[in-house]
Amino acid sequence: MKRLLVLIMALAMTLSLAACGGSNAAPTAVPSTPEQVEVEFTEEQQALAEDFMSMAEEYDAIADKVNASPDLLEDEELVTAMNDLADEIIKADECFASPETLTPEVMGALTVAIEVGRTFIAEANAALEEIGH
Repeated sequence: MKRLLVLIMALAMTLSLAACGGSNAAPTAVPSTPEQVEVEFTEEQQALAEDFMSMAEEYDAIADKVNASPDLLEDEELVTAMNDLADEIIKADECFASPETLTPEVMGALTVAIEVGRTFIAEANAALEEIGH
């Protein structure tokens, strides 16, 4: 159980690194024409988004297993960690709002967060199977 909590916290910290805060650059001028310039997601950004969504869905499956177990829900530390992690996944999801927010630095942090998330999911599945859930 301790390893599970450590992984949850590691993922939460990693996702925090992927925060999509504003930049110090001056805002760009609005085009004088009424046409809106649409920037499309690159293939790399789309692949990262798909990988992130897949990881998030796998996390949701783990959360459903925890939520279905009254014994696990009594573990306040676990529930708090799972809720904190869910909040971090939601924050990271905001990075996919537009292609401009997916800078190379943010994409790198998200890639690491996805890897940590997958590690957490594997460890959580193993821990749940070990205790019979």
